[in-house]
Amino acid sequence: MESIERIDDGEMHKNITVIVPTLAPSQELEALLGQLRAFRFDFIVVQARDAGVDADTEVEGGLWLQAPASRGGQIAAGIARCDSDWLWVLHDDSRLCEETVEQLLQVVQRGTPRWGRFAVRFHEGTLRLRVVAAFMNLRSRLSKICTGDQGMFFHRQLLALIDDFPVQPLMEDIEASKRLKKAADRQFLALTAPLLTSGRRWIEHGYVITILYMWRMRWRYFFGASPEALFRQYYRRQG
Repeated sequence: MESIERIDDGEMHKNITVIVPTLAPSQELEALLGQLRAFRFDFIVVQARDAGVDADTEVEGGLWLQAPASRGGQIAAGIARCDSDWLWVLHDDSRLCEETVEQLLQVVQRGTPRWGRFAVRFHEGTLRLRVVAAFMNLRSRLSKICTGDQGMFFHRQLLALIDDFPVQPLMEDIEASKRLKKAADRQFLALTAPLLTSGRRWIEHGYVITILYMWRMRWRYFFGASPEALFRQYYRRQG
C-alpha cells in the first residue's frame, strides 16, 4: 500500500454512499451514524421491515429504509436507492478512525474501479482478540474473501460485472467476494487501515467455539447448504 496522503475534498465524499444493514435501532448504530456525519459521508440505513419501521424516512445526513429481514437483500435495497459510484458496507457496530477514511478516499481519488476491505480490529484489544484479528486479516488477504466486519467496499462498475449484490440472508459477504474475485481479481485491495468492531460474540461464546462454529457454517455453505437455513441457525444461536 502506498503511503497515505491527507485528502480534504468534500466532493469526493459525495461519490461514496455507506450502506448499513441493521435489525433494529441501537446505541451502537447511533454512534456509527454520528461518525459518518462527522466525516461527511452520505449513508443509507436499511432496517429489517419487521422491526417497527413504518416508512422510508430522511434523516440527518442520509436515508432510513425498510426491507425484508435479509442482510444481502437489505444491502441490495440500499444500493438501489443511491447513485454513488462507490459503495461501502458497514455493520452497525463498526467504528471508523481517520486512517480508515483517508485510505478509502485515496482509493477513490485514483479513479480506478476497485473492491476490497479494511483490516478488522476489535474494540476490546485483548491479546486473544488481536490474534484473532491478525488471522482474519491474513486469511482475507490471501483468499480475497471479505467478511462484513472488515467493511467491504466496491465500485458500482464492478458490481455490474456480478449482476448486482447477492440477495441472500447470510453469507452475502462471502458470495459477493467470490463473484468479485472471479470477475475482477486484480482489482482487489486489502487495505491496512483498521476498522473497529465489537468482539462481544468471541468473548461471550468462547474463542475456540466461535472459530469452529464460523468455519462449520462456511463449510456447510461451501458444500451446498442454503443461506436461508444457515440464517435460521445463526440467529437461533445469537438469541
